[in-house]
Amino acid sequence: MLRPLLASLLLCSAATAASAATIYKHVDKDGHVTFTNVPMRGARAVLVTPAADETPPAAPRASKPRPASAAAPAHIPSVDSGTQRQRDEGRRRILQTELDNEQRALGEARQSLQDAGKKAGTPPAQLQRLRDAVTDRERNIAALKQELGNAGGGN
Repeated sequence: MLRPLLASLLLCSAATAASAATIYKHVDKDGHVTFTNVPMRGARAVLVTPAADETPPAAPRASKPRPASAAAPAHIPSVDSGTQRQRDEGRRRILQTELDNEQRALGEARQSLQDAGKKAGTPPAQLQRLRDAVTDRERNIAALKQELGNAGGGN
C-alpha cells in the first residue's frame, strides 16, 4: 500500500517540478512498482507531461526594501501613540519594580554570604551557593538596567 502511494507522490511531484524530466518505471519480480528519475536496469522511461490546467510557476520577483516610513501591512494592527506611550510606561514601571526587588534581594544575598563567611565550619559548597546567588542577582540587575535603558525606544 505504501509503495503505490509513494510512487504516485513521486510521479506527481516530478510532473510538477520539471515537465521535461525523464521518469522511469520499474516493476520488480514481486510486482512492486517503483518510479524514479534515475535510470535502472529493466526500467522503462515514462512520458510525463503537466496537466493542461497547470500554469508554470511565475519567476520570483526581486523584492524592494520597504521604506522605514511605510505603513504597516493591513493584517498587522497599528497602535496609536497614546496607547503605545501607556504600554511603555507600564513596562518601565514593571521593570523598575523588578529592579527594586532584585536590589533588595542582592543586599540580602550579600548579607547571607557575609554571615556564612563569619561562621566557622561553614561548608565550602554552601559558601559557593551563596556566592552564586550574589552573582545571579548582580546579573539580573545589570539585565534589568539594560532593559530600562531600552524601554523608552518603543520596544
